[in-house]
Amino acid sequence: MPLADRALKGGAVVVTRFACRTRRDVLLMWWLHARVKPAVKARARGFLGGRLFIDWRARTVRSVTLWSDPAHLYSMGEVPQHIEAARVPRRRGIRTTCGIYTFEGECMTTMFGVPPNDKPAPLDLLEGEGCQQVMRNAGGAAAAS
Repeated sequence: MPLADRALKGGAVVVTRFACRTRRDVLLMWWLHARVKPAVKARARGFLGGRLFIDWRARTVRSVTLWSDPAHLYSMGEVPQHIEAARVPRRRGIRTTCGIYTFEGECMTTMFGVPPNDKPAPLDLLEGEGCQQVMRNAGGAAAAS
């Protein structure tokens, strides 16, 4: 069932892997993410931040992004820079795969059956908290998305 049709809350984590053929392609993926990230921050609703993990030896780039609501992932379609950049891997022969991980419940409840508490989900925005505040509290650790 598509995310837009599901009543989800608690956010999502998106992991995209880029299996590059060359180190030059790894550098290209890094550059594209750095170039696109400001546009995503400006236009994509619910985007909290992201980071790249690069394995130079394996020529693999992983992008990990955080979203306050899984349905907001569709707002990436409103970011022309992302649409443009998303076409590059196929043209370069870079294999991609992507997974979306949604909130399944509070850790102790999900793993051990402890009764749920009323704490907000980890990716929910708290009252008065915006995306910039979230990233400031994380030390601005989001590198690229």
